[in-house]
Amino acid sequence: MRRLLDFLQFAGRSIRHRRMRSWLTVIGVFIGITAVVALISIGLGLERTINEQVSGVFGVDNFIVLNEEAFGPGAGHGGGAEEYALDLDLLRSIEGVKVAAALRERTGFVQGQPDADGNTLQGFLPVIGLSPELMTEFESFTGELEPMPGGRLFAPGDVEVAVLDLEISERLGVGVGDTILVAGDGSSELDLTIIGIMAPREEEEGDPEAGFGMQFSSASEGDTISVPYDTMDLLWGPADDVLVTLVRTEPGYDVDDVADRAEKALQERGSDITTVTYTDISEAIGTMTATISAFLAGIAGISLLVGGVGVMNTMFTSVLERTKEIGVMKAVGAKNGHVWTIFLIESGLMGLVGGIVGTLLGLGLSAVASSFIGRFFDIDLIVVASPVLIVVTLLGSFALGALAGLWPAWRASRLAVVDALRYE
Repeated sequence: MRRLLDFLQFAGRSIRHRRMRSWLTVIGVFIGITAVVALISIGLGLERTINEQVSGVFGVDNFIVLNEEAFGPGAGHGGGAEEYALDLDLLRSIEGVKVAAALRERTGFVQGQPDADGNTLQGFLPVIGLSPELMTEFESFTGELEPMPGGRLFAPGDVEVAVLDLEISERLGVGVGDTILVAGDGSSELDLTIIGIMAPREEEEGDPEAGFGMQFSSASEGDTISVPYDTMDLLWGPADDVLVTLVRTEPGYDVDDVADRAEKALQERGSDITTVTYTDISEAIGTMTATISAFLAGIAGISLLVGGVGVMNTMFTSVLERTKEIGVMKAVGAKNGHVWTIFLIESGLMGLVGGIVGTLLGLGLSAVASSFIGRFFDIDLIVVASPVLIVVTLLGSFALGALAGLWPAWRASRLAVVDALRYE
């Protein structure tokens, strides 16, 4: 230990003696370290920000049931998300399931009431079937749904009723208490009583609920006619056109375990579905951000290679300048390993100093970048100063310097004593 401390002091004095050259060498190292730390820190901050927003909307006790090819090409009746068959009663009967709500969509023939001139607006419009629980139990997904004064949303037991968006209610010329005709497959048709008109909802930029609202389908906002989920059975038969199902688990149950059992039970019933939990989303986000961060850090790492070459060049110059000094050390008893260690520590210290400066600058740069992104893109990006990242960066920078000085240190340790003492 004492010898190691002597080596450290010897290497430190050598660096201080050649202060200008050492700092110029360190600059080449900390530029690369700064870029790598900043990019990785921003990547970690982005991952944590996305995870927090997703967890706020998704919830750790919820999972989604989707078509197993939901993210592939193709579309269903609405031209958007993939559809699938679903036995909602079976899903609700699975142990650990507290609430399950589904959404399905079809295009139906809709007829409003005659206007003052006796004209009746009719045509084919999107009809969405919603479980009442979707509006009451999964507000984080749907956002705050507010009917206009005098109306209400669906309640359990509602069947021959409908809730309209404001735009389509005006086009059909109907209001709360009026009826519209909706025709489904074959001769199936119902006169539905309007119980509510949806108030226009303004989505704020940066709102984590944006995109999770009631419009899960491809239907244009304002053209939607919403009916109770059970009403869809009367018009189009058993559900084979479900777009999305939201499930909340009972307290104390592992959501991943419940999701796996639900997926297996539904697949055995013939549903081509998959379940997505918060863990699945978090892992996907982590993989994506890690890949992007690694790619960018790899590009920035090229400057580290340049910095390493600078350390190697400095150490070769140092060996040449101190050739006679090396000869004296060997003449008074220093072994090849001692000389090798001294020069290796010296190059490693230069890398470590570059790592310390680069880490501080990188974290500062990531904070500035996060503030810039937050101001111009309305995203509250979290600044992450990971202790693991700092420790790995410092150890890596020392290793980079030591690796770059490996060859010069070996050359110094192999110098012959006589030749070194005669060197001028």
